[in-house]
Amino acid sequence: MKGILPVLAVVIAGVLFYLYIDPTYEQVKLLRAEEATLNTALTRALELQQTRDQLLSRYNTFSPEDLSRLEKMLPDHVDNVRLALDMDSMASAYGMRVKNLSIQKPEEDNKKKPRQVQTVGPDERLYESMVLSFSVTGEYDTFQQFIRDLEKSLRLVDIESVSFSSTDVDLYEFTVSLRTYWLKP
Repeated sequence: MKGILPVLAVVIAGVLFYLYIDPTYEQVKLLRAEEATLNTALTRALELQQTRDQLLSRYNTFSPEDLSRLEKMLPDHVDNVRLALDMDSMASAYGMRVKNLSIQKPEEDNKKKPRQVQTVGPDERLYESMVLSFSVTGEYDTFQQFIRDLEKSLRLVDIESVSFSSTDVDLYEFTVSLRTYWLKP
């Protein structure tokens, strides 16, 4: 009887280990791994929150005038009417009027690009663009001043083409195509 009791205790301990202790220990290991993952996520969330707070406090240091200038330079939406009015007001300062205004939508612009320029896959640019074309009539010196004002304006534009034809001795009709940009929503 003395020899059976220790063997029975070892057998009970082995059964207890395989049926209860080992599965529970495996669950504890999984829970510890999940805890480590969650702690890492929590740490990253706290870092992001600190970064957000720093950026927000930095954003609040900008004056409202600077923010409106930044919004005018690179808006977060396309405002065709405002852009056309801005071009017309710049031109009218030199006695010229914007006429034959046409706006090429971004989808049309992509269709007109040569095949080798188009990209395959998702468009990862943070901005969109469109082409605005218009004509003005005036003297060459006046047109140069108009272009300088356009260059100095807050609105981000690239002049893509300029063509001209003579309508009178000192008057020319200038046709301008420019590309403007805005942030994607």
